[in-house]
Amino acid sequence: MTPPPPSPVASDRPLRVAVIGSGAIGGAVVEAIEKGRVPDAQLVSVLRSDSTDAEFDRAIAAADVVVEATTVAAAEEYIPRVTATGKDIIVCSCGVFARHENPRHLIGASAAPGAARAGRVLVPAGAVGGLDVLAAAARAGTADARLRHYTIKSPAALGVEGGLTEHREVFRGSAREAALEYPRTSNASVALALATLGLDRVEVIVLADPRVTRTRHVVEWESPMGSYEMSFENCLDPDSGGRTSAITAWSVAELLIGIHDGVGPGAVVLDPPVEGVPMGP
Repeated sequence: MTPPPPSPVASDRPLRVAVIGSGAIGGAVVEAIEKGRVPDAQLVSVLRSDSTDAEFDRAIAAADVVVEATTVAAAEEYIPRVTATGKDIIVCSCGVFARHENPRHLIGASAAPGAARAGRVLVPAGAVGGLDVLAAAARAGTADARLRHYTIKSPAALGVEGGLTEHREVFRGSAREAALEYPRTSNASVALALATLGLDRVEVIVLADPRVTRTRHVVEWESPMGSYEMSFENCLDPDSGGRTSAITAWSVAELLIGIHDGVGPGAVVLDPPVEGVPMGP
């Protein structure tokens, strides 16, 4: 997993953010920025499916970083358009990378005239945590490593019909195969894979369970570095049809803060106290 780049802005001005998409994730990110819950971030534009090419170009030009919160099909178009301008893009629909043998092929290496370099893609942790320790363990060596990801969701979120009364395994395969079959519900698997062993070596098991009211993720890692098991039970975003964990938008917010501060994942930053301002947790 590539850490966030050094801050692209001077420390005395906010990070300018454009958001593509106003659904469950995009809408929550927009609201968080507008309410001041993402320190040192300024919303410059919100783009939707009916935005024109001219509006898109103006928004990207005005932004320091772009947040994609749409669909896999839309991300396929937006990623190269944004990175060609030299701007970085946070991709929530990271299942798009399952369509490409090498995820970097979608980014492209060339920059448009006037851009010093092609921009980069940043993938938020989303519905799971622990990517910092898993990426560190993978950095130490992957030859003998194994990663398994269980996702347990309601049948409706997975499009499973038939009146289930107990859990049923509906998928078992690689992270790439999971993203191609369940493009709207496999972003956590893809993020784990990109941070560690790659899309074809991470095993994914998807379970439909009619008893769950939250989405549950279980991550199991085994390598010479150690054995790790992590479990996450996430409340659902009410606007997502049971597909999206509410924590996902806040994962994007944390990444935006990290970009502004120039720190990577796994870092805890304690700001110096400001005179007259009480210190929070």
